[in-house]
Amino acid sequence: MSEKEPQRAVGIPIWGIFLLFLGIVFLLQALDVLPWGLWGTLWRFWPVLIIIIGLGILLRRYNVWLVSLLILAILGACLGIAIWQYGASPPGGTVTESYSEPLGEIERAEVEVDFTAGSLTVLSLPSSSSNLVEASSEVRDGIGGMRVDFNRQGSEGRLYLTTERVDREFWEEVGARWEVKFARNVILTFNIRTAASNLSLDFSELKVTELRLDIDAGNCKLTLPSLPPVYSSYITLTHVYIKADVANIEITIPDGIAARVEVNTDLCALDVDESRFSKQGDYYISSDFDTNPNRVYLEINCDVGRVEVN
Repeated sequence: MSEKEPQRAVGIPIWGIFLLFLGIVFLLQALDVLPWGLWGTLWRFWPVLIIIIGLGILLRRYNVWLVSLLILAILGACLGIAIWQYGASPPGGTVTESYSEPLGEIERAEVEVDFTAGSLTVLSLPSSSSNLVEASSEVRDGIGGMRVDFNRQGSEGRLYLTTERVDREFWEEVGARWEVKFARNVILTFNIRTAASNLSLDFSELKVTELRLDIDAGNCKLTLPSLPPVYSSYITLTHVYIKADVANIEITIPDGIAARVEVNTDLCALDVDESRFSKQGDYYISSDFDTNPNRVYLEINCDVGRVEVN
């Protein structure tokens, strides 16, 4: 009498399924089907990952395809609930606020922005403006307003723009929309931190010597400075450092600007215009980088997402 062969355990590709789920969500956000602010709700479902790992262990002797479909169904249900909660904010009004700071004698300014969940736009002021900065914020239900702190010392200024921290129920999402404009004739440095946000940053008409950008889940369209020769006597190199997790980043380097681009990616699609920036080892560089007075050094570190440089 032959003995019945014991059923062998099979490995459930949990991490592969999870990455597939993240890829689908990220693709839908990149196509503007889902809002980037959804991550503010979706991250609360992290305990489901523990449940899925437990199911993978308990059901490892069952059909791998059936278990995989079950895990996908659970993740899909979490996504559906997150979408419902994101759009289920209680009805309320929209509050609009504005802020401006006169230029005075300021020649240099440091700008720090801490922005959470919403839309952030950075532009330049008209050359005739007498202000250093003009900002407007539009928030839903008064949640996520703009907090401003400005310090002036001689010809230098320091500006802090942060999202107000408020107590709110878990279903109430911050939905701020900020538009911030800066003077064109002031030397600026930026340190911008964002989470679950849609960014449109146009520095083409600004004098930016350094930009530090930290993106935690979001979409970013960035146009770098286009410095005319008159600036080159005191600005020869713009430094840009970008750190991103789960992000879609599109960077435009204006014509006439030389660049050296270093990109470190993990699970990230990379597209660099090699007709302008040829690849040399582990970086991309313009042929006239060493001689062009208008240059940018760009360093990008991205985990999960897409990076395009042109």
